[in-house]
Amino acid sequence: MALVNLPVLVLRAVVRRLAARPWRTAFDVRKPVRIAEVVEATTRQDQWQGIRSVNPKSGDGFLGSADAPPPIVQSSAQQRSQVITAIFDELRDESVAAKASAQSTFVAIVEVERFAPLRKSIGYRLANQLLEILADRVEAAIESAERGRIGRTTIEFAFNAASLEAATANLQDLVETLEARLFVDAFSISPTVTIGFADAGQSSIRDELVDQAAAALSAAQTERRKIRFADPAVLLQNSLSDLELMRALPHALASGELSLYYQPKLHARTNTITSVEALIRWIRPGSGLVPTDRFIALAEETGAIRELSEWVITRAIDDQQYLIERGHAVDIYVNISGQLLPDHGFAAAALALVRHAKGRIGFEITETAVISDPDAALANLRAFTEAGIRIAIDDYGSGLSSLAYLKQLPAQELKIDRMFVSGLTNSNRDPLLVRSSIDLAHALEMEVTAEGVDTAMSLSLLRIMGCDLLQGYFISPPLPLPQLIEFLRDEAHLERLAGPGPGQWQASLGA
Repeated sequence: MALVNLPVLVLRAVVRRLAARPWRTAFDVRKPVRIAEVVEATTRQDQWQGIRSVNPKSGDGFLGSADAPPPIVQSSAQQRSQVITAIFDELRDESVAAKASAQSTFVAIVEVERFAPLRKSIGYRLANQLLEILADRVEAAIESAERGRIGRTTIEFAFNAASLEAATANLQDLVETLEARLFVDAFSISPTVTIGFADAGQSSIRDELVDQAAAALSAAQTERRKIRFADPAVLLQNSLSDLELMRALPHALASGELSLYYQPKLHARTNTITSVEALIRWIRPGSGLVPTDRFIALAEETGAIRELSEWVITRAIDDQQYLIERGHAVDIYVNISGQLLPDHGFAAAALALVRHAKGRIGFEITETAVISDPDAALANLRAFTEAGIRIAIDDYGSGLSSLAYLKQLPAQELKIDRMFVSGLTNSNRDPLLVRSSIDLAHALEMEVTAEGVDTAMSLSLLRIMGCDLLQGYFISPPLPLPQLIEFLRDEAHLERLAGPGPGQWQASLGA
Protein backbone atom coordinates (compact mmCIF):
# COMPACT_ATOMS: atom_id res chain seq x y z
CA MET A 1 0.00 0.00 0.00
CA ALA A 2 2.86 2.37 0.85
CA LEU A 3 4.48 1.70 -2.53
CA VAL A 4 1.20 2.48 -4.30
CA ASN A 5 0.95 5.85 -2.56
CA LEU A 6 4.64 6.76 -3.05
CA PRO A 7 4.20 8.55 -6.44
CA VAL A 8 1.44 10.70 -4.95
CA LEU A 9 3.62 11.63 -1.96
CA VAL A 10 6.56 12.46 -4.23
CA LEU A 11 4.31 14.56 -6.46
CA ARG A 12 3.00 16.53 -3.47
CA ALA A 13 6.53 17.14 -2.19
CA VAL A 14 8.00 18.35 -5.47
CA VAL A 15 5.00 20.49 -6.37
CA ARG A 16 5.23 22.21 -3.00
CA ARG A 17 8.92 22.82 -3.59
CA LEU A 18 8.14 24.36 -6.97
CA ALA A 19 5.49 26.55 -5.40
CA ALA A 20 7.70 27.86 -2.60
CA ARG A 21 7.39 31.54 -3.44
CA PRO A 22 6.31 34.59 -1.38
CA TRP A 23 2.82 34.39 -2.92
CA ARG A 24 2.40 30.69 -2.09
CA THR A 25 0.00 31.31 0.80
CA ALA A 26 -3.00 31.47 -1.51
CA PHE A 27 -6.31 30.77 0.23
CA ASP A 28 -4.37 29.84 3.37
CA VAL A 29 -5.42 32.42 5.95
CA ARG A 30 -8.22 31.61 8.38
CA LYS A 31 -8.53 34.95 10.16
CA PRO A 32 -10.48 37.76 8.46
CA VAL A 33 -8.36 39.71 5.97
CA ARG A 34 -9.53 42.91 4.39
CA ILE A 35 -9.22 42.78 0.63
CA ALA A 36 -8.33 46.46 0.39
CA GLU A 37 -5.10 45.80 2.27
CA VAL A 38 -1.94 44.25 0.84
CA VAL A 39 -1.69 41.10 2.94
CA GLU A 40 1.70 39.74 3.98
CA ALA A 41 2.43 36.04 3.54
CA THR A 42 1.41 34.07 6.63
CA THR A 43 2.00 30.63 8.05
CA ARG A 44 0.28 27.91 6.03
CA GLN A 45 -2.97 26.68 7.54
CA ASP A 46 -5.38 23.98 6.41
CA GLN A 47 -6.27 25.02 2.87
CA TRP A 48 -9.81 25.99 2.04
CA GLN A 49 -10.96 25.52 5.65
CA GLY A 50 -11.89 29.18 5.96
CA ILE A 51 -12.88 30.08 2.42
CA ARG A 52 -16.25 31.59 1.66
CA SER A 53 -17.72 33.58 -1.20
CA VAL A 54 -16.78 37.25 -1.20
CA ASN A 55 -18.49 40.43 -2.21
CA PRO A 56 -15.75 42.26 -4.11
CA LYS A 57 -17.68 45.45 -4.76
CA SER A 58 -19.42 46.20 -1.49
CA GLY A 59 -16.42 48.03 -0.08
CA ASP A 60 -15.34 46.14 3.03
CA GLY A 61 -15.70 42.53 1.94
CA PHE A 62 -13.55 40.01 3.72
CA LEU A 63 -12.37 36.45 3.70
CA GLY A 64 -13.14 34.64 6.89
CA SER A 65 -14.65 31.59 8.50
CA ALA A 66 -17.71 29.99 6.96
CA ASP A 67 -19.99 31.36 9.67
CA ALA A 68 -18.91 34.99 9.20
CA PRO A 69 -21.88 37.29 8.43
CA PRO A 70 -22.31 38.11 4.75
CA PRO A 71 -22.25 41.72 3.55
CA ILE A 72 -25.64 43.35 3.33
CA VAL A 73 -25.22 44.72 -0.19
CA GLN A 74 -24.81 42.06 -2.85
CA SER A 75 -22.79 42.50 -6.01
CA SER A 76 -23.64 40.98 -9.37
CA ALA A 77 -20.85 38.49 -8.79
CA GLN A 78 -22.51 37.32 -5.56
CA GLN A 79 -25.89 37.10 -7.23
CA ARG A 80 -24.37 34.86 -9.88
CA SER A 81 -22.83 32.69 -7.19
CA GLN A 82 -26.28 32.18 -5.65
CA VAL A 83 -27.64 30.93 -8.96
CA ILE A 84 -24.82 28.43 -9.40
CA THR A 85 -23.55 26.41 -6.46
CA ALA A 86 -20.79 28.37 -4.71
CA ILE A 87 -17.58 27.04 -6.22
CA PHE A 88 -15.51 27.34 -3.09
CA ASP A 89 -18.21 25.61 -1.06
CA GLU A 90 -18.20 22.76 -3.56
CA LEU A 91 -14.45 22.43 -3.26
CA ARG A 92 -14.69 22.20 0.52
CA ASP A 93 -17.54 19.68 0.44
CA GLU A 94 -16.33 16.20 -0.48
CA SER A 95 -19.88 14.93 -1.01
CA VAL A 96 -20.59 17.69 -3.55
CA ALA A 97 -17.22 17.26 -5.23
CA ALA A 98 -17.88 13.57 -5.66
CA LYS A 99 -21.06 14.16 -7.67
CA ALA A 100 -20.92 14.05 -11.43
CA SER A 101 -21.03 17.44 -13.07
CA ALA A 102 -21.25 18.66 -16.63
CA GLN A 103 -18.56 21.23 -15.90
CA SER A 104 -15.13 21.07 -14.34
CA THR A 105 -13.90 23.40 -11.64
CA PHE A 106 -10.56 25.19 -11.99
CA VAL A 107 -8.54 27.35 -9.62
CA ALA A 108 -6.27 30.02 -11.10
CA ILE A 109 -3.62 32.38 -9.76
CA VAL A 110 -2.91 35.63 -11.59
CA GLU A 111 0.34 37.40 -10.80
CA VAL A 112 1.00 40.98 -11.83
CA GLU A 113 4.57 41.03 -13.08
CA ARG A 114 7.07 43.58 -11.72
CA PHE A 115 4.46 44.65 -9.20
CA ALA A 116 6.84 45.30 -6.30
CA PRO A 117 8.69 48.20 -7.98
CA LEU A 118 5.38 49.53 -9.29
CA ARG A 119 3.99 49.56 -5.75
CA LYS A 120 7.04 51.52 -4.63
CA SER A 121 6.42 54.04 -7.39
CA ILE A 122 2.70 54.66 -6.88
CA GLY A 123 2.31 53.71 -3.20
CA TYR A 124 0.42 50.97 -1.39
CA ARG A 125 -3.01 52.60 -1.52
CA LEU A 126 -3.04 52.98 -5.30
CA ALA A 127 -1.42 49.57 -5.76
CA ASN A 128 -4.26 48.03 -3.77
CA GLN A 129 -6.76 49.86 -5.97
CA LEU A 130 -5.01 48.44 -9.03
CA LEU A 131 -5.42 44.89 -7.72
CA GLU A 132 -9.08 45.56 -6.95
CA ILE A 133 -9.67 46.79 -10.51
CA LEU A 134 -7.98 43.72 -11.94
CA ALA A 135 -10.04 41.45 -9.68
CA ASP A 136 -13.21 43.15 -10.93
CA ARG A 137 -12.02 42.54 -14.49
CA VAL A 138 -11.64 38.83 -13.73
CA GLU A 139 -15.26 38.58 -12.59
CA ALA A 140 -16.50 40.61 -15.55
CA ALA A 141 -14.57 38.51 -18.08
CA ILE A 142 -15.44 35.03 -16.74
CA GLU A 143 -19.09 34.68 -15.83
CA SER A 144 -18.66 31.91 -13.27
CA ALA A 145 -15.55 33.38 -11.62
CA GLU A 146 -15.52 33.67 -7.83
CA ARG A 147 -12.79 35.66 -6.20
CA GLY A 148 -10.58 34.13 -3.54
CA ARG A 149 -7.74 35.87 -1.79
CA ILE A 150 -5.87 38.92 -3.05
CA GLY A 151 -2.22 38.70 -2.01
CA ARG A 152 0.73 41.04 -2.35
CA THR A 153 1.04 40.56 -6.10
CA THR A 154 -1.61 37.98 -6.94
CA ILE A 155 -5.33 37.48 -7.44
CA GLU A 156 -6.78 34.03 -6.94
CA PHE A 157 -10.11 32.81 -8.21
CA ALA A 158 -12.09 29.71 -9.08
CA PHE A 159 -14.31 29.19 -12.11
CA ASN A 160 -16.22 26.54 -14.01
CA ALA A 161 -15.60 25.43 -17.58
CA ALA A 162 -16.85 22.58 -19.76
CA SER A 163 -13.32 21.31 -20.48
CA LEU A 164 -9.64 22.08 -20.15
CA GLU A 165 -9.71 23.59 -23.64
CA ALA A 166 -12.62 25.85 -22.70
CA ALA A 167 -10.86 26.90 -19.48
CA THR A 168 -7.69 27.73 -21.43
CA ALA A 169 -9.70 29.80 -23.92
CA ASN A 170 -11.36 31.71 -21.06
CA LEU A 171 -7.98 32.51 -19.55
CA GLN A 172 -6.49 33.57 -22.88
CA ASP A 173 -9.30 36.09 -23.27
CA LEU A 174 -8.78 37.12 -19.65
CA VAL A 175 -5.10 37.93 -20.23
CA GLU A 176 -6.07 40.40 -22.95
CA THR A 177 -8.68 41.94 -20.64
CA LEU A 178 -6.31 42.26 -17.69
CA GLU A 179 -3.51 43.78 -19.75
CA ALA A 180 -5.70 46.53 -21.23
CA ARG A 181 -4.58 49.99 -20.12
CA LEU A 182 -6.23 51.32 -16.98
CA PHE A 183 -6.08 54.46 -14.86
CA VAL A 184 -5.48 54.57 -11.12
CA ASP A 185 -5.78 58.10 -9.81
CA ALA A 186 -3.60 60.13 -12.23
CA PHE A 187 -1.50 57.15 -13.32
CA SER A 188 -1.91 55.33 -16.64
CA ILE A 189 -0.84 51.69 -16.23
CA SER A 190 -0.60 48.78 -18.66
CA PRO A 191 -0.26 45.68 -16.46
CA THR A 192 1.53 42.52 -17.52
CA VAL A 193 0.17 39.29 -16.04
CA THR A 194 0.93 35.57 -15.90
CA ILE A 195 -1.61 32.88 -14.96
CA GLY A 196 -1.21 29.39 -13.56
CA PHE A 197 -4.24 27.15 -13.14
CA ALA A 198 -5.19 23.66 -12.02
CA ASP A 199 -8.11 21.26 -12.42
CA ALA A 200 -9.87 20.46 -9.15
CA GLY A 201 -10.83 17.06 -10.53
CA GLN A 202 -7.20 15.90 -10.63
CA SER A 203 -6.20 16.32 -7.00
CA SER A 204 -7.31 16.59 -3.40
CA ILE A 205 -8.21 20.25 -3.16
CA ARG A 206 -7.24 20.66 0.48
CA ASP A 207 -3.75 19.32 -0.05
CA GLU A 208 -2.65 19.94 -3.59
CA LEU A 209 -4.72 22.14 -5.85
CA VAL A 210 -3.48 25.60 -4.88
CA ASP A 211 0.09 24.37 -4.78
CA GLN A 212 -0.33 22.97 -8.28
CA ALA A 213 -1.71 26.26 -9.59
CA ALA A 214 1.20 28.11 -7.95
CA ALA A 215 3.71 25.66 -9.45
CA ALA A 216 2.10 26.17 -12.87
CA LEU A 217 2.43 29.93 -12.43
CA SER A 218 6.11 29.54 -11.57
CA ALA A 219 6.61 27.31 -14.61
CA ALA A 220 4.84 29.83 -16.86
CA GLN A 221 7.16 32.60 -15.68
CA THR A 222 10.23 30.42 -16.22
CA GLU A 223 9.05 29.47 -19.70
CA ARG A 224 7.96 33.06 -20.44
CA ARG A 225 4.42 31.95 -21.20
CA LYS A 226 1.25 33.81 -20.35
CA ILE A 227 -0.75 30.77 -19.23
CA ARG A 228 0.32 27.40 -17.83
CA PHE A 229 -1.85 24.44 -16.84
CA ALA A 230 -0.75 22.39 -13.83
CA ASP A 231 -0.47 19.00 -15.49
CA PRO A 232 0.67 16.87 -12.51
CA ALA A 233 2.66 14.44 -14.67
CA VAL A 234 4.55 17.24 -16.43
CA LEU A 235 5.18 19.11 -13.19
CA LEU A 236 6.51 15.94 -11.60
CA GLN A 237 8.77 15.22 -14.57
CA ASN A 238 10.12 18.78 -14.66
CA SER A 239 10.60 18.85 -10.91
CA LEU A 240 12.48 15.55 -10.83
CA SER A 241 14.61 16.81 -13.73
CA ASP A 242 15.38 19.97 -11.77
CA LEU A 243 16.29 17.94 -8.70
CA GLU A 244 18.63 15.84 -10.83
CA LEU A 245 20.25 19.01 -12.18
CA MET A 246 20.72 20.31 -8.63
CA ARG A 247 22.60 17.15 -7.73
CA ALA A 248 24.67 17.29 -10.94
CA LEU A 249 25.75 20.93 -10.64
CA PRO A 250 28.56 20.43 -8.07
CA HIS A 251 29.96 17.59 -10.19
CA ALA A 252 29.76 19.80 -13.28
CA LEU A 253 31.82 22.48 -11.55
CA ALA A 254 34.46 19.96 -10.54
CA SER A 255 34.59 17.97 -13.79
CA GLY A 256 34.84 20.76 -16.34
CA GLU A 257 31.35 20.47 -17.83
CA LEU A 258 30.93 24.22 -17.32
CA SER A 259 32.75 26.68 -19.53
CA LEU A 260 32.73 30.35 -20.44
CA TYR A 261 31.86 31.77 -23.83
CA TYR A 262 32.67 35.38 -24.64
CA GLN A 263 30.61 37.79 -26.76
CA PRO A 264 32.70 40.68 -28.15
CA LYS A 265 31.66 44.31 -27.84
CA LEU A 266 32.72 46.57 -30.70
CA HIS A 267 33.89 50.11 -29.94
CA ALA A 268 31.89 52.16 -32.44
CA ARG A 269 34.33 55.00 -33.07
CA THR A 270 37.61 53.06 -33.20
CA ASN A 271 36.12 49.89 -34.75
CA THR A 272 38.06 47.73 -32.28
CA ILE A 273 37.06 45.03 -29.80
CA THR A 274 37.76 46.55 -26.41
CA SER A 275 35.71 44.28 -24.13
CA VAL A 276 33.77 41.02 -24.00
CA GLU A 277 30.92 39.67 -21.89
CA ALA A 278 31.46 36.32 -20.17
CA LEU A 279 28.50 33.93 -20.56
CA ILE A 280 28.38 30.60 -18.75
CA ARG A 281 27.53 27.40 -20.63
CA TRP A 282 26.80 23.93 -19.26
CA ILE A 283 27.14 21.08 -21.76
CA ARG A 284 26.28 17.73 -20.19
CA PRO A 285 27.72 14.55 -21.72
CA GLY A 286 24.90 12.61 -23.33
CA SER A 287 22.25 15.34 -22.98
CA GLY A 288 23.81 18.44 -24.50
CA LEU A 289 23.39 22.10 -23.59
CA VAL A 290 21.46 22.90 -20.41
CA PRO A 291 19.44 26.15 -20.78
CA THR A 292 21.38 28.82 -18.91
CA ASP A 293 18.31 30.52 -17.41
CA ARG A 294 17.21 27.18 -16.00
CA PHE A 295 20.34 26.20 -14.09
CA ILE A 296 21.03 29.76 -12.96
CA ALA A 297 17.54 29.87 -11.43
CA LEU A 298 18.18 26.53 -9.75
CA ALA A 299 21.51 27.79 -8.42
CA GLU A 300 19.74 30.83 -6.95
CA GLU A 301 17.07 28.62 -5.34
CA THR A 302 19.58 26.24 -3.77
CA GLY A 303 22.20 28.79 -2.72
CA ALA A 304 24.78 27.46 -5.19
CA ILE A 305 24.78 30.78 -7.04
CA ARG A 306 27.64 32.16 -4.94
CA GLU A 307 29.94 29.23 -5.66
CA LEU A 308 28.96 29.38 -9.33
CA SER A 309 29.61 33.14 -9.55
CA GLU A 310 32.98 32.86 -7.84
CA TRP A 311 33.90 30.13 -10.32
CA VAL A 312 32.93 32.41 -13.22
CA ILE A 313 35.01 35.30 -11.87
CA THR A 314 38.01 33.03 -11.32
CA ARG A 315 37.78 31.50 -14.79
CA ALA A 316 37.31 34.93 -16.41
CA ILE A 317 40.44 36.24 -14.68
CA ASP A 318 42.45 33.20 -15.85
CA ASP A 319 41.15 33.52 -19.42
CA GLN A 320 41.92 37.24 -19.42
CA GLN A 321 45.52 36.56 -18.48
CA TYR A 322 45.70 33.99 -21.29
CA LEU A 323 44.41 36.63 -23.73
CA ILE A 324 46.84 39.28 -22.51
CA GLU A 325 49.77 36.90 -22.96
CA ARG A 326 48.73 36.54 -26.61
CA GLY A 327 48.43 40.27 -27.20
CA HIS A 328 44.71 40.78 -26.64
CA ALA A 329 44.12 43.14 -23.71
CA VAL A 330 40.34 43.23 -23.45
CA ASP A 331 38.09 44.02 -20.49
CA ILE A 332 35.91 41.11 -19.35
CA TYR A 333 32.45 41.69 -17.90
CA VAL A 334 30.80 39.12 -15.62
CA ASN A 335 27.07 38.99 -14.82
CA ILE A 336 26.29 39.23 -11.10
CA SER A 337 23.03 37.83 -9.73
CA GLY A 338 20.79 40.35 -8.01
CA GLN A 339 20.53 37.85 -5.17
CA LEU A 340 24.27 38.21 -4.49
CA LEU A 341 24.60 41.95 -4.86
CA PRO A 342 23.64 42.82 -1.24
CA ASP A 343 25.75 39.93 0.15
CA HIS A 344 28.78 41.40 1.95
CA GLY A 345 30.44 37.98 2.12
CA PHE A 346 30.23 37.57 -1.64
CA ALA A 347 31.43 41.14 -2.17
CA ALA A 348 34.53 40.50 -0.05
CA ALA A 349 35.25 37.25 -1.90
CA ALA A 350 34.79 38.91 -5.31
CA LEU A 351 37.11 41.78 -4.38
CA ALA A 352 39.76 39.30 -3.22
CA LEU A 353 39.55 37.44 -6.52
CA VAL A 354 39.68 40.54 -8.71
CA ARG A 355 42.85 41.75 -7.00
CA HIS A 356 44.69 39.00 -8.91
CA ALA A 357 43.40 40.12 -12.32
CA LYS A 358 45.99 41.22 -14.89
CA GLY A 359 43.45 43.28 -16.80
CA ARG A 360 40.22 45.12 -16.03
CA ILE A 361 37.17 43.20 -14.84
CA GLY A 362 33.64 44.58 -14.97
CA PHE A 363 30.39 43.46 -13.35
CA GLU A 364 27.03 43.61 -15.13
CA ILE A 365 23.93 44.03 -12.97
CA THR A 366 20.27 44.28 -13.90
CA GLU A 367 18.17 47.39 -13.30
CA THR A 368 16.26 45.84 -10.40
CA ALA A 369 19.24 44.19 -8.68
CA VAL A 370 19.35 46.69 -5.79
CA ILE A 371 15.64 46.61 -4.94
CA SER A 372 15.69 43.88 -2.27
CA ASP A 373 18.29 45.60 -0.06
CA PRO A 374 19.31 48.97 -1.56
CA ASP A 375 21.64 50.07 1.22
CA ALA A 376 23.73 46.89 1.21
CA ALA A 377 23.71 46.63 -2.60
CA LEU A 378 24.81 50.23 -3.12
CA ALA A 379 27.54 49.86 -0.48
CA ASN A 380 28.93 46.82 -2.30
CA LEU A 381 28.70 48.56 -5.68
CA ARG A 382 30.71 51.49 -4.34
CA ALA A 383 33.31 49.08 -2.97
CA PHE A 384 33.58 47.44 -6.39
CA THR A 385 33.98 50.81 -8.10
CA GLU A 386 36.66 51.93 -5.65
CA ALA A 387 38.56 48.72 -6.42
CA GLY A 388 38.58 49.58 -10.14
CA ILE A 389 35.76 47.23 -11.17
CA ARG A 390 33.58 48.79 -13.85
CA ILE A 391 29.81 48.53 -13.31
CA ALA A 392 27.43 48.13 -16.25
CA ILE A 393 23.65 48.34 -15.94
CA ASP A 394 22.30 45.47 -18.03
CA ASP A 395 18.97 45.30 -19.92
CA TYR A 396 18.25 49.01 -19.45
CA GLY A 397 14.66 49.83 -20.37
CA SER A 398 13.22 46.37 -19.64
CA GLY A 399 12.47 47.21 -15.99
CA LEU A 400 11.21 50.28 -14.16
CA SER A 401 14.04 52.72 -14.76
CA SER A 402 14.09 56.19 -13.29
CA LEU A 403 16.49 59.11 -13.13
CA ALA A 404 16.68 58.75 -9.36
CA TYR A 405 17.68 55.11 -9.79
CA LEU A 406 20.40 55.87 -12.33
CA LYS A 407 21.69 58.77 -10.25
CA GLN A 408 22.29 56.50 -7.24
CA LEU A 409 24.16 53.73 -9.03
CA PRO A 410 27.94 54.14 -9.32
CA ALA A 411 27.89 52.76 -12.88
CA GLN A 412 30.13 53.56 -15.83
CA GLU A 413 28.17 51.79 -18.57
CA LEU A 414 24.53 51.54 -19.61
CA LYS A 415 23.40 48.62 -21.78
CA ILE A 416 20.24 49.28 -23.80
CA ASP A 417 18.01 46.22 -23.91
CA ARG A 418 17.83 44.35 -27.21
CA MET A 419 14.04 44.75 -27.47
CA PHE A 420 14.56 48.43 -28.32
CA VAL A 421 17.51 47.84 -30.65
CA SER A 422 15.62 45.19 -32.63
CA GLY A 423 12.93 47.74 -33.48
CA LEU A 424 15.26 50.44 -34.77
CA THR A 425 14.51 49.82 -38.43
CA ASN A 426 10.79 49.07 -38.23
CA SER A 427 9.49 51.30 -35.46
CA ASN A 428 8.99 55.03 -35.10
CA ARG A 429 9.30 55.11 -31.32
CA ASP A 430 12.26 52.80 -30.66
CA PRO A 431 14.83 55.06 -32.39
CA LEU A 432 13.61 57.97 -30.24
CA LEU A 433 13.87 55.90 -27.06
CA VAL A 434 17.34 54.63 -27.98
CA ARG A 435 18.61 58.09 -28.89
CA SER A 436 17.22 59.64 -25.70
CA SER A 437 18.77 56.83 -23.62
CA ILE A 438 22.14 57.44 -25.23
CA ASP A 439 21.93 61.18 -24.54
CA LEU A 440 20.83 60.55 -20.95
CA ALA A 441 23.68 58.12 -20.28
CA HIS A 442 26.22 60.53 -21.76
CA ALA A 443 24.84 63.33 -19.57
CA LEU A 444 25.46 61.04 -16.59
CA GLU A 445 29.00 60.41 -17.87
CA MET A 446 28.34 56.78 -18.80
CA GLU A 447 29.29 54.86 -21.90
CA VAL A 448 26.43 53.18 -23.78
CA THR A 449 26.32 49.64 -25.12
CA ALA A 450 23.54 48.55 -27.47
CA GLU A 451 22.62 44.86 -27.17
CA GLY A 452 21.02 42.83 -29.94
CA VAL A 453 22.85 44.45 -32.86
CA ASP A 454 21.94 41.81 -35.42
CA THR A 455 21.93 43.75 -38.72
CA ALA A 456 24.25 46.09 -40.59
CA MET A 457 21.55 48.78 -40.63
CA SER A 458 21.18 48.69 -36.84
CA LEU A 459 24.93 48.94 -36.40
CA SER A 460 25.14 51.96 -38.70
CA LEU A 461 22.16 53.77 -37.15
CA LEU A 462 23.58 53.28 -33.65
CA ARG A 463 26.90 54.74 -34.77
CA ILE A 464 25.09 57.79 -36.10
CA MET A 465 23.23 58.13 -32.77
CA GLY A 466 26.53 58.22 -30.90
CA CYS A 467 26.36 54.80 -29.25
CA ASP A 468 29.75 53.88 -27.80
CA LEU A 469 29.74 50.07 -27.85
CA LEU A 470 27.85 47.55 -29.98
CA GLN A 471 27.08 43.93 -29.12
CA GLY A 472 25.09 41.35 -31.06
CA TYR A 473 25.16 38.48 -33.50
CA PHE A 474 26.02 40.72 -36.48
CA ILE A 475 29.28 41.48 -34.70
CA SER A 476 29.81 38.02 -33.23
CA PRO A 477 27.91 35.30 -31.35
CA PRO A 478 29.31 34.17 -28.00
CA LEU A 479 32.54 32.25 -28.62
CA PRO A 480 34.61 29.78 -26.61
CA LEU A 481 38.08 31.09 -25.75
CA PRO A 482 40.00 29.51 -28.68
CA GLN A 483 37.51 30.86 -31.22
CA LEU A 484 37.56 34.27 -29.52
CA ILE A 485 41.31 34.43 -30.05
CA GLU A 486 40.84 33.56 -33.73
CA PHE A 487 38.18 36.28 -34.02
CA LEU A 488 40.45 38.90 -32.44
CA ARG A 489 43.29 37.95 -34.81
CA ASP A 490 41.15 38.09 -37.96
CA GLU A 491 41.25 41.65 -39.28
CA ALA A 492 38.68 40.77 -41.95
CA HIS A 493 36.00 40.75 -39.23
CA LEU A 494 36.81 44.31 -38.27
CA GLU A 495 36.90 45.45 -41.91
CA ARG A 496 33.43 43.97 -42.41
CA LEU A 497 32.16 45.78 -39.33
CA ALA A 498 33.64 49.13 -40.36
CA GLY A 499 31.04 49.51 -43.12
CA PRO A 500 30.23 52.94 -44.58
CA GLY A 501 31.41 55.89 -42.56
CA PRO A 502 28.89 57.96 -40.57
CA GLY A 503 29.15 60.72 -43.17
CA GLN A 504 28.14 58.38 -45.97
CA TRP A 505 25.17 57.05 -44.01
CA GLN A 506 24.03 60.52 -43.05
CA ALA A 507 24.17 61.59 -46.66
CA SER A 508 22.24 58.52 -47.82
CA LEU A 509 19.59 59.12 -45.15
CA GLY A 510 19.29 62.79 -46.01
CA ALA A 511 20.69 63.84 -42.61
